[in-house]
Amino acid sequence: MKRELRPSHNVEGSLSVPGDKSIAHRAALLSILASEKVTIRNFPDNDDCRSSLEAAQALGLEVRESRELLDLFPPEQISAPESGIIDCGNSGTTTRLLSGILAGSNIETTLTGDESLSGRPMKRIIDPISEMGGELFSEDGTLPLRIVGRKLTPIEYTPPVASAQVKSAVLLAGLSSGCSVTVREKTVTRDHTERMLEALGEKIEIRDIKPTLMPDPNDPRKRRMVMPEDFKREVKVSTETRFHGGEVDIPGDISTAAFFWAAAAIGRKSVTIENVGLNPTRTAFLDHLKAVGCKVEIADKETISGEPRGTVTVTGGELKHRRISGDVTVGLIDEIPIVGVIAAFANGTTVIRDAQELRVKESDRLEAVSHNLNLMGVKCGVLEDGLAIEGGRELSGADFLSYGDHRIAMAFSIASLFVTGPSSIDDESCVAVSCRSFYELLDSLIS
Repeated sequence: MKRELRPSHNVEGSLSVPGDKSIAHRAALLSILASEKVTIRNFPDNDDCRSSLEAAQALGLEVRESRELLDLFPPEQISAPESGIIDCGNSGTTTRLLSGILAGSNIETTLTGDESLSGRPMKRIIDPISEMGGELFSEDGTLPLRIVGRKLTPIEYTPPVASAQVKSAVLLAGLSSGCSVTVREKTVTRDHTERMLEALGEKIEIRDIKPTLMPDPNDPRKRRMVMPEDFKREVKVSTETRFHGGEVDIPGDISTAAFFWAAAAIGRKSVTIENVGLNPTRTAFLDHLKAVGCKVEIADKETISGEPRGTVTVTGGELKHRRISGDVTVGLIDEIPIVGVIAAFANGTTVIRDAQELRVKESDRLEAVSHNLNLMGVKCGVLEDGLAIEGGRELSGADFLSYGDHRIAMAFSIASLFVTGPSSIDDESCVAVSCRSFYELLDSLIS
């Protein structure tokens, strides 16, 4: 459904956002392998997380839902649905993590999804799990994906692409099958799977590799910091690793919060979000806001269920351009659409590199961001692996295209607040993939 959007520069206030999508996925899917009940607080009401919950139910998980809590009772033994098919909707996280669990089970299933998900790459999980002896069958590396569960063999794996989903799929394959797995990351990705296993399980090993002061081979009189390994983090699941269960209290989703903080940044106002997740692998957007000229204040920090959280206030200022690449891009990967919108209102040219992963999300996000920015009057060029965005000029409203992508719809709904004249988004319903209440929350900040 099309949504009309009108400018409103006065965006400020306080709110809470729904629970973190990444954590909710893992809580629902890990419950399949739990030895006792899992109780989830603040499970978000969005389409993606419902896909994970329904997939788990299809495998025998019992769900009892109340207003504030979700009680999940694991099956004594995983069983395939009568049809043999599990529909993962639009959720890549559901598909990839569930593939690991199913590959190490003793059942045969086929994973399907909607048109968007069916075009997204699955070879990145098929390859390592096949190395473990897994039987995964796909005609072209996409869905449908037939999985014949079996006992897997140990693996030591370094993902060629920085991906928390790939890492988690391999770890969960080992956990499901009861075999040892070691994953080594050259770029550290979000670590919700490891944290949940640490908080509610046992026998998972995590080793962070720190630079060491060593003699300079070119000048023995000098010393320099050297990485002793060619990777930054090592995660090990052994034959003794278990996920027991217990309570998972999910903090607010920082990727959803990013859109409202962006409104503060562009409008030079203040927006406070309470009980929002502050996992260090997810806070690159806050670092970005500081780097481009915003003030970021954090209060009430605490850690619950293994996940840090707090109250964050962002106050906008005169926005500056920035060059983004490498590990910074990895940390911002979900936020790049709204980073692009902020860049349109900043002085100078923002360059984003190493973001080729955005071409295989719910849409080609590089093309989607560029198209909509150009509609506003922004000079934006698409690079092979990123974007070049020239900001600092007066911008006009436009009829934006969502491309069926929740993050594109939300990003340009924020942009519409700070342009001249009315705008529209062609399909507001796609925001339900991650935040069904997005427009209600945004309206609460507009005065």
